Amino acid sequence: SASASASASASHAVRVRCTARHRLRRVARRARAHAAAAADDAHVDVIDTADSDFGSTLIVERVRETHPNRAFAGAVILTRVDAPDAVLSEYRERDDDEDGAGGVFDLFATLPAVLSTENDGKAIGGDAVKVIGILGLGAGTCARIIHRHHARDVRMIGWELDPSIVTLARRRFGVDALERSGALRCEVGDAFQGCVDWAEDFDGLIVDCFDENSTVVECLKYSETWRTLLAKLKPGGRLIANVSTGRGKGARLEDAVMCAQSLANASDVNEVSLWRSGACGIWNEVILSGPPVDWVSVATRQRRFASFTNDWTHVSRPEGVDPNGWLFKTLGL
Repeated sequence: SASASASASASHAVRVRCTARHRLRRVARRARAHAAAAADDAHVDVIDTADSDFGSTLIVERVRETHPNRAFAGAVILTRVDAPDAVLSEYRERDDDEDGAGGVFDLFATLPAVLSTENDGKAIGGDAVKVIGILGLGAGTCARIIHRHHARDVRMIGWELDPSIVTLARRRFGVDALERSGALRCEVGDAFQGCVDWAEDFDGLIVDCFDENSTVVECLKYSETWRTLLAKLKPGGRLIANVSTGRGKGARLEDAVMCAQSLANASDVNEVSLWRSGACGIWNEVILSGPPVDWVSVATRQRRFASFTNDWTHVSRPEGVDPNGWLFKTLGL
């Protein structure tokens, strides 16, 4: 009928307009992405690359001082070709440039400070040197910043799954110098199994493990994983972990909360401390094991880390509460 024909024509016209709008939006998104990439290209120089069996090609770039993102201006950074916004590691050739410029890695460097404060400046057991394990060494940013702050009282063992990253770390990110000094031992392979099999226990553990999409590895959502890692700590030791959901594809806040809840459930005290994402410009979800930290003492005795002591929230599972879902309810999620 005429009315049906008119209706069909109108419907077709609407579909055409919608399709055209979607096409224009896609074109606009591509144009914005190309413009952003072109703007970045004007401020960075590619200085090295490497193929990888654990993701796309690795790219090492030197960021010029003129880059509009001041957080990375002047740094050497490691990314993957299909995830250029996910910076895996960064390096500054002058040590003094790294004070306060390492983001979440600066936050990791508070762990030895917490351990020193809680143990009167000594490692657990009275030893002068604390042994710190780093699961997810990357190109060594965390190890280098910790060495910068704690050169005389920390010895590190770091595990990195991707041998191509280790090669670039030694060639472009100063890891070779840390190894020669004895401050760092770099191990290639599975970090979790490597940590479990290591002959000695640790004063502290740092967990910074992500998959090829820059999302938290699945095993960190389960208490069994955390329980195994906590068993590698000396009595009184602590574990700090980056469970950020703000990087890469498929990022989900629920995953970070699940990781934190699982860590709390795995501990003897059913407690965990949570970093306020965004504080101090550190946009990561970070969790710390153990009972409440005396952050006032840390700030007083370790003044370099005072700015990182005000944005932790300690939570504990109420007695008798089901371990499944309690942290989501506590946080109002």
